[in-house]
Amino acid sequence: MFYAPHENTGPASWGVVCTCREPTQLVVAFAAHYIARGAADVRLYLDQPQPDLEAILDRIPQVSYIVCDDTYWQDQLGKPRPASVEYRQLQNVFHAYQHATVDWVAHFDADEFVHADVPIADILAAQPEQIEFAVIEPRERAFVEGSPQEGLFDGVFRQPTPTLWGKAPFFFGGAGKFLRQGVLGYPHGKSFMRTGRPLVPGIHTPRRPASDRRLKLRGWAVQRVRLLHFDGLTALHWSGKLLRAAAAGGHEHFLRKASRDDHRARQIIKMRKMGSNLANAHAMHEMLKCVPLAQLDRLRVLGMIEDYAIDPGRDIAALGLDLNIDLGRAAFDRALGDQTPQVGGWLNEWEKLITRRQAG
Repeated sequence: MFYAPHENTGPASWGVVCTCREPTQLVVAFAAHYIARGAADVRLYLDQPQPDLEAILDRIPQVSYIVCDDTYWQDQLGKPRPASVEYRQLQNVFHAYQHATVDWVAHFDADEFVHADVPIADILAAQPEQIEFAVIEPRERAFVEGSPQEGLFDGVFRQPTPTLWGKAPFFFGGAGKFLRQGVLGYPHGKSFMRTGRPLVPGIHTPRRPASDRRLKLRGWAVQRVRLLHFDGLTALHWSGKLLRAAAAGGHEHFLRKASRDDHRARQIIKMRKMGSNLANAHAMHEMLKCVPLAQLDRLRVLGMIEDYAIDPGRDIAALGLDLNIDLGRAAFDRALGDQTPQVGGWLNEWEKLITRRQAG
């Protein structure tokens, strides 16, 4: 038999870690979703105090959380809270990896959910012992033209294009400059990392510490599970981030990593050139985040659009906590407004834009 033997016959334990500063309903949905998928440990690093959220998390045994206040950062780093979100994420996932009590740990953002054909514990248990990280390939959520968003998790999913396609201008037209392998975010997935190994966790994949750099690091893509990236839980969520990045010159951050993220810089620059107002932000969302209805069947045949369904509302109910969590689009936008005063000031105008568009 040409398959090498595999002695591990039992399921693997696993957990997820997330640094988050999101409305309560999204964080609870994230935790419930992963618990329902079999996570033994959901470890949350709250980027700011959220008393209402904390009161809910206290009732969920599989969840542990740390409020990343000034005391936490002084204890961890001996200095104030780092300004860079990515640096805070890296510090937190390293802390979680060091304290893990499960066999595998994955670092996901609060807008990233998984869809698996078989239990994740079985997929991880089936990995060869030499594999130290397992990459889950992403799918990026999009909306369908003419189908207004009602729930947070509505929509279809873009699959990143094969690398052999290049930028494929004959396929994407003028939108290609805003994409990387056919998606607006990242095409290269995130990882489950085997614990108890000499690893330094990363945002997407781990690396060896300097002391063990000579050891070969082995990882590969896994099958039968996908990472669903809800980049912008609502149109306002996505557009608001783009508007704030345009106002703050956020394109410069991505240009410093031009080999990977220059497409994100172009999105921000385009928003600045368009005038950085709500109407233009809404138009840009429709241009880049909505799939033309007339193209949908063709894109499905080509494998560029796929359909997956998750149900975090059902997963929240399964916790048995009698929670009233509204996962509707409008409720989430209102929660964003409560959390971010600038977004709150946009709400009335934004709802009028949506109404006019639907009446259109």
